[in-house]
This record gives sequence, C-alpha cells and structure tokens, in this order.
Amino acid sequence: MKHNGSDSSSASAGTPREVALEQAELFRALAPDTLARLRPHLADRAFYRQRLLFREGEPAAALWVVRRGAVRVYHVSADGRPTTLESLGPGQIFGAISASDERYPVSAEALEEGFAWCLPRTVLQRLLAEDPRAGVEMLSIVASRLRNAHIQLHSFAHDRAPARLARALLQVLRDDEASVTRRDLAETAGTTVETAIRVLRRLEREGILRSEAGHIAVLDRAALNRLAGAP
Repeated sequence: MKHNGSDSSSASAGTPREVALEQAELFRALAPDTLARLRPHLADRAFYRQRLLFREGEPAAALWVVRRGAVRVYHVSADGRPTTLESLGPGQIFGAISASDERYPVSAEALEEGFAWCLPRTVLQRLLAEDPRAGVEMLSIVASRLRNAHIQLHSFAHDRAPARLARALLQVLRDDEASVTRRDLAETAGTTVETAIRVLRRLEREGILRSEAGHIAVLDRAALNRLAGAP
C-alpha cells in the first residue's frame, strides 16, 4: 500500500514496514506544534493476526493509525456474509474517520501482527474544528476511499473472479510475499472460498505463486499483474 499524495490505495509491495506519525495520513498535514500537542493523547496499541480490533455498530471511540502491520476493514451483510472493503498498512487511518459518526460503520481485523496509534474521537473532533489543514486532509482521504470503493464495486460487477483475486493478492503483497488466508482473499475479491482455492491452485500449477496455509509467495509478478489487468 504505497501511499503517495492523498491517494489511499491498499497495501502492496513497497509498503514500509513501519512509519513515523508525521508520515501518516492526516498527521502529515499538521504543523509540528499541533502534532506535539496531539502526541500525549495517542495510545499505542498492539494487535495480533486475525484479532478483531472493533466491531461494526460499536461506539466509534477512536481514530486508528496503522504504525506497523496490516488491517482489513470489512462489512457483514444482512445474511452474515463478510466483504472486505480495504486492506490497510503503515501510515493509513481507519475507524472514526468521520468525526460525526458515533458508531463504527464497519469492522476491523488484523491481517498480521502489528501496532497502531489510537486518537480519541473527542480529540479528533477538536482537531478538525480548530485546524483547517486537518479538515482538508481528512476530506481528501475520505474522497479517495470513496473513489476506491466505487472501483471495487465496478470490479465486483464486471470482472471475473481470477482478476479480482489477483488484485486482492497484489494489495497485500510485501516483497512478493503475503500473510493472508484464502478466506481473506475471497472476501476482498467478492467471491467464495472455494473459488479462491480453485484459482490459487491453478496459479500454482502455472508457476505464478506458491501457496501454503496463511502464506503466499509470488514467483511471477509480471504474470500476476497481467491477470489483474495492472499496467
């Protein structure tokens, strides 16, 4: 999930293993003295793979900032089917992105072990009210997330499962490897676990990747990019 400008694209190769707070979304727009005032309010939280960080509908107590590791944000439909909306890595924010939302509209789960900073929602509200630069940066982040959501919905409607799964895998790759389950890939790609297993086995036979429980190594990145439709 290499992050440039205000683009909030998902995790990919090239993502730093860890970021400093002043390099993270939202916080990079703040003046040094503003950032210094916020630091005492930030709680450092460790998280562990496949552990739930918060559940949809719970009080939106904090804005989360990934310092190290990876997190997926997902929604559960009325029939109980989860769909991954984003995979996020170092430097990206999630949780109480909208200061007006009193409850989390989605759930968040750790994809791998890591750390996050948590900023209380009340402190975030005060920051957005007092600092125009923070408000502009937050608007840019939200707009980018909405754009990515529209792209994902279009993909669900028009692209075949192998292309969607290839893109889902590219999102979480780091140095051509990913700690990810077939379930996570299926939910990100909007398909079934059975389909994900079938596609991954085919890609293994073609020498594009090597897969084992909870871990995938990409052997032919160019071929995976072509399958995903990446330039």
